[in-house]
Amino acid sequence: MDETVGPSEMIVHLGPQHPMMPGPFRLNAKLRGETVVDSEVEMGWIHKGIEKILENKTYLQGITIVDRICYLAAMTNEEAYVGCVEKLAGIEVPERAQYIRVIMEELSRLQSHLLGMGEYASFVGFVSMFMYTIRDREDVMSLIDSVTGARVTHSFLRYGGVKDDLPDGFKDDVKYVFGNLSKAIDNYEELYRTDAIYKARTKGIGVLTADVAKDLGVSGPPLRATGVAFDIRKDEPYLVYKDLDFKVCTETDGDVFARIQVRLDEMRESMHIIEQCLDQIPSGPIFPENTPYGKRSPIMRVPAGEVFHRVEDPRGEMGFYMVSDGSDKPYRVKIRGPVYPTLQTLPPLLKGVPVADIVAIAGSMDTCTSEVDR
Repeated sequence: MDETVGPSEMIVHLGPQHPMMPGPFRLNAKLRGETVVDSEVEMGWIHKGIEKILENKTYLQGITIVDRICYLAAMTNEEAYVGCVEKLAGIEVPERAQYIRVIMEELSRLQSHLLGMGEYASFVGFVSMFMYTIRDREDVMSLIDSVTGARVTHSFLRYGGVKDDLPDGFKDDVKYVFGNLSKAIDNYEELYRTDAIYKARTKGIGVLTADVAKDLGVSGPPLRATGVAFDIRKDEPYLVYKDLDFKVCTETDGDVFARIQVRLDEMRESMHIIEQCLDQIPSGPIFPENTPYGKRSPIMRVPAGEVFHRVEDPRGEMGFYMVSDGSDKPYRVKIRGPVYPTLQTLPPLLKGVPVADIVAIAGSMDTCTSEVDR
């Protein structure tokens, strides 16, 4: 951004603490009156050095570290990390464990979308909506807690399986929670589609085109809201997604309204996926019986090699590139998260918009600055 300020212009710094985004980052906006004429995003305020930490921890210890990349996507972070090791070591995951992983990762997607949508709604004036979504999110969090024993950072996945099996009565608990959640999502959608003020704040605002999204490497709901039906669960299926019937949710307008609608539709699809898994899940072990690696062994030497493994997390493509030198620790780890490219859309989208639209556009991206500053 050119910091030269002309007549009737000024630069306003939003951040590094600001309610439009969870996690600190700074948005520098050049204004002419109340119109944004230029902007830039500054990140790195909470850099954690997770990639280097992973290179100094054993493979098993690393599972607890990747949870902290972004607590809202802890389960899919584990899937991407554990999947790298499983590819390098040639470990086959039992079918029952694959189904459990899908169930937990889709529950994680539900709670992430509920929190993100509630925060976003409060940015555009629907303050009470945050309380409703948090209420419904608590029920989903309780389901996750009943399996993993934790609400946020789970350390649940293991190389070749999962830590624990589903508890007794879990299917009935899911049925009860989903009955209420399905009605709640319908109510959210009705409110968004019928409220005149909301539509004025979102329809045609912050339009991201498919070409710009692809050029910047955007993935997840912001990309699918432009009409691009890219979803790693469909395009590069992992676990048992290839055996499940679900659709990739898309919209075509690419605006704030479309991005929120995609997430509403994705919550319905996540519930549909989980219900299928609970109906289809086979009996059997949750950990391979013929692997040379112990279920809880802290010492695990992985064959030398390199691999890239990616999954579909709540915000898009989460990928891990890993190099093994044959020791009990990864030699190199590089994380390719979905949020950094998404944040790069803000400068072009904010150009020419009123100041009041900044929070609506930025909030609709549902980013996690903690993941960017890994």
